[in-house]
Amino acid sequence: MNSLRVLLAVTIAALPGAGGVPPAASRGTEEAGSKPPPFERLPNGDLRLGQITLRRRERALAFPAVLALRQGALEVLIATSNGRVYESLLSTTAQPLHLQTLLYLLGLENGPRLPDAKGRRGDCVNLDIEWVGPDGRRRRTPVENWVRDNRTGKRMRRQGWVFVGSSFLKGQCVADLEGNIALLYSSGETILETMDPRSADDTLFSAEPDFIPLEPGQRVTVVATPRPPPADAARTLPGPRSRDR
Repeated sequence: MNSLRVLLAVTIAALPGAGGVPPAASRGTEEAGSKPPPFERLPNGDLRLGQITLRRRERALAFPAVLALRQGALEVLIATSNGRVYESLLSTTAQPLHLQTLLYLLGLENGPRLPDAKGRRGDCVNLDIEWVGPDGRRRRTPVENWVRDNRTGKRMRRQGWVFVGSSFLKGQCVADLEGNIALLYSSGETILETMDPRSADDTLFSAEPDFIPLEPGQRVTVVATPRPPPADAARTLPGPRSRDR
């Protein structure tokens, strides 16, 4: 059992009412340091790590974001403030390492973006956007509905986002350093990435005003939900992509 698995287990066990918490299934992020993650148990039983909430009943992760770009080329789906916000659909104050930790806590495995020779890749999640409309009602839609696929001129097809996981450099999560949560263009370290096989092309996607009902700066909530793997899909690699450089 690696160090982060032990730390997660001890930290969760120490929280009030810890029974029934999903197992801490994290491998390969011990590079992040030896201090227990600063988990907080909320009154409704949910867990929070930094800006990210684990909604236990939904088995989903939720974190705040704002609309960063309503029109123009997109290379990043979700960036932090030290990332490429100028070409990102959404920006967030959530920490990439915290997302990676909580995805492990939900039992997901990181791995290759595209299937390897044995058909294995990282587990996938669906990403949805929640916001409050002008009428005060809460809305929810797949994040793909706000992204234009320039090859078809239509909304991006919902396929899920691959948990590729970040590497580590001298004990630091590189996705934290680069400011990437989710990428549309496969360039840089990130936690989640599109499974589009042509994502080495940075011209595939854009923000289309007709698809986006909000203005830049308006607040939303991003919700990540584990996506069931296809019945015939091989399990992802047992080892992590994370590495110390």
